[in-house]
Amino acid sequence: MTISDIAAEYGLNEEERKEFYDNVHNYFADCEEIREHDLTFLERWREIYAYAEKNSAAEAINKYVSPKRTVNFKQPDKVKMEIYDSFAGEIPIIYLENADDFEQLVTNTVYKGIRPDDLSKTGASFAFGRSTRFIMLSAKPYSNVPASEMGLDEQVWADRSMIIRREHECTHYFTKQVFGISRNSIHDEIMADFFGIYEAFGYYKAEYFLRFMGISGTSGGRLDFYTNDLSQNVKKAVSKTAETAASYLEKWSASEEFSRMTREQRIRLLCKTGLEGMCENA
Repeated sequence: MTISDIAAEYGLNEEERKEFYDNVHNYFADCEEIREHDLTFLERWREIYAYAEKNSAAEAINKYVSPKRTVNFKQPDKVKMEIYDSFAGEIPIIYLENADDFEQLVTNTVYKGIRPDDLSKTGASFAFGRSTRFIMLSAKPYSNVPASEMGLDEQVWADRSMIIRREHECTHYFTKQVFGISRNSIHDEIMADFFGIYEAFGYYKAEYFLRFMGISGTSGGRLDFYTNDLSQNVKKAVSKTAETAASYLEKWSASEEFSRMTREQRIRLLCKTGLEGMCENA
């Protein structure tokens, strides 16, 4: 099924087709790769990590990461830190199992002490600046889908939710590092969730992604965030595109081609293929 087939299936008019094509366009294909990367921020983070190992991650955060707006951690012993050697390169990650601790740290570091209204729905945050960058992760159920809906124990799902978020954010980090862009789009999200799900479970199921997006199931609803400004018909076409692409990814992840590739080769292929290529090969 092609993107044009999906547009025809939902009877999109000329204006709606433009809106739809803009939404599913492969923007990575328009970018040149960035050859040089400024990684000097890691030097500072190595100092912070060394302090955390001698004392605690919570103390290191208040001393170095958020000194002007310190966090009164409810569970400081549940705060961990590492410089994660991801496929996208080393990146500092702060893990916060307590939801309140996560939300307070994000408020203090990303929003300069002013808490956004919808922060309770957020489970990960990436602080990306010139002089520093780091990821903050919570153990909230991923995409607000409860453990019962996933058929998992609460703690198992909390652990896997963190893994999904970590690999999801590292995927965004890769596209930002290599192509200079990381967008709130279905193409970006389907790739990021793909690698998150695969790393957390050891396999990829389209059903999980559809639940997280709210295309199936009753709890997830992230698709609304990425299609909020689209007309109703276009939303349906984007949803169908995501469903078709997810079906392709499940089939591809079980292929011999996939098993022979490195993580970087896999994401480069998906960036090159785009949603249109995924749908055509589903």
